[in-house]
Amino acid sequence: MKPTLYLIRHGQTDWNAMGRLQGQTDIPMNSFGQSQVVGNAEKLLGVAADLQEFDFVSSPINRARETMKLIRQSLGLPAEDFQMDDRLKELNYGEFSSHTWEELREARPQEVMDRFDDTWGYVIPAGECYAMLSQRVLNWFHELERDTIVAAHAGVSRVLQGYFAKCPKNYVAFLDAPQDRVLVIQDQQVSWL
Repeated sequence: MKPTLYLIRHGQTDWNAMGRLQGQTDIPMNSFGQSQVVGNAEKLLGVAADLQEFDFVSSPINRARETMKLIRQSLGLPAEDFQMDDRLKELNYGEFSSHTWEELREARPQEVMDRFDDTWGYVIPAGECYAMLSQRVLNWFHELERDTIVAAHAGVSRVLQGYFAKCPKNYVAFLDAPQDRVLVIQDQQVSWL
């Protein structure tokens, strides 16, 4: 039986609130985002029986690391005692980073059209595509040996949801990835706290 995974997307950043693509750009959480993380940690207290039996892993991007520290503090655990894995980084938006989709539609209409025609395989200039993100995230997931709590990103959440829900690949980029819920993957099933 595969271990259970609890995935918390980092809390809101100012760029999230503005609709700007962050990707792997290091944008900090805002105070609302911090409150979202504390709320998610409280949800974990209701389901995670023995937290000492869990692995804790974060994307190395600062907003995810900050999320994991807040989770661990809220759970009464040492804030810094977790692992990081590069495979949990957000989708690399390359030249699209820091822009909104509206700005990109105006400045780079053909590239945006190409991307939305093939959200799975279109490689963003100087970035990556969902197929590439999926490969690194699923490689990480298939190595899990214990129940794990993860702090990561929307793209990571979408890839895992799509894989276990058997979504059409071009639909994965549009899956919901809320910042105030915890994604649970247990016994090959997806649910939310």
